[in-house]
Amino acid sequence: MNKLEETRKKGTNTLIALAIIAVAVYVGFTPLYELINGGVAGAVIGASFGAIFVIILTMYLLNKQTEIEQESKKSERIFDEKVKLYYDIYNEIESMLEDGCISKDEEMKKLPFVMARLVTIGSDEVIKAFTEIFSLIVTIYKDDDTKDSVEISPEKEGEMILCILELAKVCRLDLG
Repeated sequence: MNKLEETRKKGTNTLIALAIIAVAVYVGFTPLYELINGGVAGAVIGASFGAIFVIILTMYLLNKQTEIEQESKKSERIFDEKVKLYYDIYNEIESMLEDGCISKDEEMKKLPFVMARLVTIGSDEVIKAFTEIFSLIVTIYKDDDTKDSVEISPEKEGEMILCILELAKVCRLDLG
């Protein structure tokens, strides 16, 4: 069980305890107060129940705050990783387009790992957009896979640029 699940479980347990105490105080406080006949003892019991209720309520609120902070940190880290990965993808494709060819040893070996990292944290729309680029690159490479590097034709380069622009649009939407 990770920290977030533990925090949620503690919060739920605290909320249940809070509800039980509230019902017990509501149902049982009047007979107890009548049994003691008020006075200082009644005031002490009333103050004790109030203090217990406030302590448990504070515990619940602190657990909830911790849960929210953990979610926020997780979301922030995933956001940072997505941005880094998206820029890595752009850089890899840019290097292919700059030299005008796809190399077997460098770029074709990196491409599956880029896709794997994207599948790990990317949204379905981003994965779909990158899959089009991935398929286009594989198609270009398979046209003449006997060489160590395959040149990208101008029409395929244009197709790739359009796919990259679509990927950028989807990535922007994914990042919010």
